[in-house]
Amino acid sequence: MPPADTLRVGLDVTQAVKTRGRGIARYIRQVLPPLAEQQLELTLHIRGHRWFRRSLISDLVPGARRSWLPLTSRLNTSRIDLFHSFGNHLPARANVPLSFTVHDIRALDRPAGYEGKERLQQNITRAAGIICLTEYGRQRLVQHYPELEEKCLAVVPHGVDHSQFCPKDAKEATNAARKHGVEPPFLLQLGSWFPHKNLELSIRAFARSHACSSGFRLVFIGGNASTEHRTVLKDIALQERVSNAIDWVEHVPTSDLAPLLASSGCLLQPSRYEGFALPILEAMATGVPGVVSDSSCLPEVSGGIWPIAHQDDAEAFAQGIDLMTLDDTARENAIRAGIRYASNFTWDKSAQKTSDFFHQMLIA
Repeated sequence: MPPADTLRVGLDVTQAVKTRGRGIARYIRQVLPPLAEQQLELTLHIRGHRWFRRSLISDLVPGARRSWLPLTSRLNTSRIDLFHSFGNHLPARANVPLSFTVHDIRALDRPAGYEGKERLQQNITRAAGIICLTEYGRQRLVQHYPELEEKCLAVVPHGVDHSQFCPKDAKEATNAARKHGVEPPFLLQLGSWFPHKNLELSIRAFARSHACSSGFRLVFIGGNASTEHRTVLKDIALQERVSNAIDWVEHVPTSDLAPLLASSGCLLQPSRYEGFALPILEAMATGVPGVVSDSSCLPEVSGGIWPIAHQDDAEAFAQGIDLMTLDDTARENAIRAGIRYASNFTWDKSAQKTSDFFHQMLIA
């Protein structure tokens, strides 16, 4: 039996039940083990048909109870004091406080062409508390829903797995890149090739940079672009005359991300919208500088350490690339500051803040 003061928490971990863990799945896998070390009794809930694939998370907190969560039925609250969804679903009815992690609010800020607004609004209505990943996200949420100031809101940033994301041996890093057909020196952009990721800016800035004429290549790692958008990107590369200097790499295993980052000369984060952008901190921890756009939370997450350019300003973004790749003093300063800054972000801290939030939920 758990101690009398142990908080019993139900967690929706459905989005971790998949073979390729990125985004929310990776977040769940990183934060759950240290969360299980807090004074909490965890029940892992899995929605709908994903229950039949629960073996995919058999390694995730093995001692925690598993429970099926029907999509339309009332939540069974007999063994929990509160329920938190790490994804984007909350039960319609429950006898305990409900909360969720909001990963981004694009559905509210930029609803055109983006699904999910109705579900997010439902979650906000049903929740007694919300975890935001950044202060920017919290402020935007309150801007849309001022009444949320009266609810339990917490900012809990992602952490960095410093055992993986740390400075690497140069030979090891280069070998990892070559395994995926990539040859240093190169600039790197990580993430799905969706329109809001703004690969267009990276291509145009790369074409205008001295790094390009100095022999750097541009590498995109991610994939999942629609046929139409992939054609748009390839056409831009042709127009900018850099097609032969760009590598397109899909489906890189998570275990290869750290050495790939370490082998790059600079990380590019030109997105038009991000909920957090963890690759920024992971690059910093690995000893790699970068350039970010001025969009959403990116200036906050990068801590003012990297150059910031407007999301449509290819010339300014190119200048940032050259500063981080060709100016030795600026580059070394950014690397040192980045390693120090990233050391403040750990999954243990994320778990502790999440646990504190759960306790505050019951007090509120």
